Amino acid sequence: MYELELRHLRIIIAVADAGSLSKAAVGLGISQPALTAQLQRLEGRVGGMLFARSGTGVVPTDLGAYVLSSARGLLAGVDEMMAGVRRLTQAVAVAGAIRVGGPPGLVVPLFVESVAKDVGSAESTIDIDTHPTDLIRKVLDGKLDFIVLEEMPGFRTPLPPPLRSSLVLSAPMFVAVSENHRLAHADDIDLRDLAEDSWVLPPVSEIAEQLALQRACAQAGFSATIKYQVSDSVTTRALVHQGAVTLAKPMAREGSGVVIRNLKGTPITQEILLVWHEDSPLVGLAERAPASLLAAYAQLVDTNPLFASWWAEHQTAPGRDPAP
Repeated sequence: MYELELRHLRIIIAVADAGSLSKAAVGLGISQPALTAQLQRLEGRVGGMLFARSGTGVVPTDLGAYVLSSARGLLAGVDEMMAGVRRLTQAVAVAGAIRVGGPPGLVVPLFVESVAKDVGSAESTIDIDTHPTDLIRKVLDGKLDFIVLEEMPGFRTPLPPPLRSSLVLSAPMFVAVSENHRLAHADDIDLRDLAEDSWVLPPVSEIAEQLALQRACAQAGFSATIKYQVSDSVTTRALVHQGAVTLAKPMAREGSGVVIRNLKGTPITQEILLVWHEDSPLVGLAERAPASLLAAYAQLVDTNPLFASWWAEHQTAPGRDPAP
């Protein structure tokens, strides 16, 4: 049996408290199919069913009741410990250091610079990480004040209750193909026209692009062939140059034999979330921080003409996302 992580225990508690998968999915900010898949994986880890379906929802099995009882006690102790850790580290944060984590790119440094000026801080630290769960854990542990997450609608990484989030931007994903690809000269590419192509995408453990792509492809009537699972952009570009195709983030650059094209109908989007802890010493900054993050993106729209065109037409002010 594989070890359970704290996030797994929080999912189990969320399902039990909600009494149904659909309500729990809403509370966790993910789709019901994604939650069902996660729960099935957890049941595989513990070696038995945790919940049984009833006429009104789901109820814990005997095994589920045991895990649930133990999980509540364990998480209560962890939350109490982390509250103490935050109290002990609060003096450092109040002194003016801004600690921000997020994915690779220029957005996080620009955001940190803006926030540091806002609070008059001369010190800041940046933690770049491609794994959302690791970034979330660092906020829970009081090691980071803010994190920037790149998420896929319907497949968001669950946020534990102490964390708060703001949806800062929802923008289209594009497609990157070789300049020698048969569709390289098309202004817009229909997803169905890529049904026979091989895809290269990050592992699901990093970001749910694969799940979002497969959902969009299923709606278009086919299943995508994901031949390569690659984390770094250099290898991804090399594989695209050799004939594979991939999803391109809003600010992705063309070059090195790779071109970026619109996907007809915008079947796939990416959500940018700003996340912080409700007990953070910088929680008062959270009302202004989303605007600073949006301004950081505004400085980079020209890296991709397609994104710049979309931005000019759709730019909106950031709005607070309901807390999970």
